[in-house]
Amino acid sequence: MNIFINITVIIICYLIGSIQIGIIYTKIHSGIDIREFGSKSSGATNISRTLGFKAGVFVLIIDILKGILPILILKTVMDFQLVAILSSCSLVLGHCFPIFYQFRGGKGIATGTGAVLYQIPILLVVIPIFLIISILTRFISLGSIISCISSILIVTVLVITNNLESEYLIIGVFIPLLIIFNHRQNVKRLIEKKENKFSFKKNVTK
Repeated sequence: MNIFINITVIIICYLIGSIQIGIIYTKIHSGIDIREFGSKSSGATNISRTLGFKAGVFVLIIDILKGILPILILKTVMDFQLVAILSSCSLVLGHCFPIFYQFRGGKGIATGTGAVLYQIPILLVVIPIFLIISILTRFISLGSIISCISSILIVTVLVITNNLESEYLIIGVFIPLLIIFNHRQNVKRLIEKKENKFSFKKNVTK
């Protein structure tokens, strides 16, 4: 019975992750499918580029909370850390590959950040790395990728030195790797020097 409940919880978290606030918001706000514009992502960065900074910040906050609140609720009713960790991974997987939207979602940065930082707060030290790189280069993608690599290294070192339980490797490695995988086209554009720099200007063009 416990196994059934645990699997059910993980599936429910995937379905919650599949709820795309970015798609819903842009449909209501502007009548568009954000996945047809810019980088084709439903995430906050693409929404900022397409509809403006305020719209992007709104979606960013909601997506971060989507990675935190379900796990916060889960941990108040269940005392099984591994289920919380797997559920966090499931949330982010749902956000990136939502069953409700033909498996085309965001890149997992905001929801992944909420999920990981809530369970491994020490990784807050990575935020300045993200901000510095993103501000200096104006490449959000580059800041995200380097932050993910930094997170993996930090978690790995903490586990090896027995400062963090080994089960946290699941969330500390899987989610950053998933985010990096979702940025594979950004990596290609960065190498080819074709990556778009972040701008506060709206650009509602396909």
